[in-house]
Amino acid sequence: MKKGLFFFLLLALLMGGLLSALAQEGITVTSNTYEYTFSERLVFRLQAHSESEIEEVTLFYRYGLDGATNRRLPEFTPGGAITAEHLERLQRGEIPPGSEIEYTWRIEDMAGNSLKTETVTFTYMDDRFDWEDLTQGQVTLYWYDDDQAFGQRLLDSAVDSLARLEERVGVELEHPIKIIVYQSKEDMEGALTFRGQVFEAHIITLGMVVAPDIVLLHGTHDEVDRTIAHELTHVVVGLATENPYGDIPAWLNEGLAMYNEGELRGGNRAALEEAIREDRLHSIRSLTAPTGRPEEVNLWYGEAYSVVEFLTQTYGKKKMAELLTVFKEGTPYDEAMMRVYGFDQDELDARWRESLGLTPRQVAAPLATATPEVRGVERAPGGGVCCGGLVPVGLLALLSGAMGLRRRLRALTL
Repeated sequence: MKKGLFFFLLLALLMGGLLSALAQEGITVTSNTYEYTFSERLVFRLQAHSESEIEEVTLFYRYGLDGATNRRLPEFTPGGAITAEHLERLQRGEIPPGSEIEYTWRIEDMAGNSLKTETVTFTYMDDRFDWEDLTQGQVTLYWYDDDQAFGQRLLDSAVDSLARLEERVGVELEHPIKIIVYQSKEDMEGALTFRGQVFEAHIITLGMVVAPDIVLLHGTHDEVDRTIAHELTHVVVGLATENPYGDIPAWLNEGLAMYNEGELRGGNRAALEEAIREDRLHSIRSLTAPTGRPEEVNLWYGEAYSVVEFLTQTYGKKKMAELLTVFKEGTPYDEAMMRVYGFDQDELDARWRESLGLTPRQVAAPLATATPEVRGVERAPGGGVCCGGLVPVGLLALLSGAMGLRRRLRALTL
């Protein structure tokens, strides 16, 4: 009996000590909230208490598919019960609307105890408007200030353009994407990085890839269907070829986007046909970067379209899809061409020229290298270079390379 009583008392003491230890090391979160004002600020707040003084609180947050994790040390007064707050001030366009933001807290007290909260995720939207949304397949479209039929028409256009891309090129969307539709130039500018008063006074943005899975769209413009096709092609191709080593050649990237729009535009076709007649096509090697020469923008995009059309119609969409897969490995341009087609860009140039009734070139055409600034561009349909300064009416331009996201802008001068 005494031995049994001894073990009973020992067990009671051990259990009491364990419960006491659990009570002492418990850090309890009583409130975990966030709020934001679009393009102005993000606020994270935490309330917690512990039997030992809380001495360290760290906030971790990230957004986007490839976003880096941000580490922040919020303001708070150490103690047994604390209220911590972190204010993140934002610049216009810094975080795209539709971004999924996720965050967590790590809390530590003087007794050496720590607690990491569960991850909280929320969608960061442009809170100036009341949004409606529709989803079909991998595409979710958001819009405001219009009826269901408006949203459905644009969603149908997006789905059709993706189906056309798969049918004609052989690549398909493998990740959910969002299309954020704005009703006016002024509304959309509030979601874009400020590009200067002169630029914004003369340029109307038609569409922009602002993240690997987010497209902003001017939904009431006449060019909306072509813009959807063009920008979604960049999204699909970007996701299909994303790698840490480099981009695909510009002729392929822009050529695919132009090809998915449908028939080549009149200005591009006229420039292409004239260059064929005069035997002054650029070499494919010179098309690996967009032209910086305003007078050749029409031709550059016509050539990019023509090269992609030649590859897909001659060798099939399976080869094109395979080429994009090889580029995803970070393979250099010529090596990728050799692996898939058995020839490099020079041989592609010769075969492309032959398909147009031209003989192989004897001397490669000079490289059409990009320049920091372009003025006086007449037209860059669905693609092209960013234009600084004043640009004549009729320009359709494409910007790329902002903030490491390879952001792409389709715009029209006013």
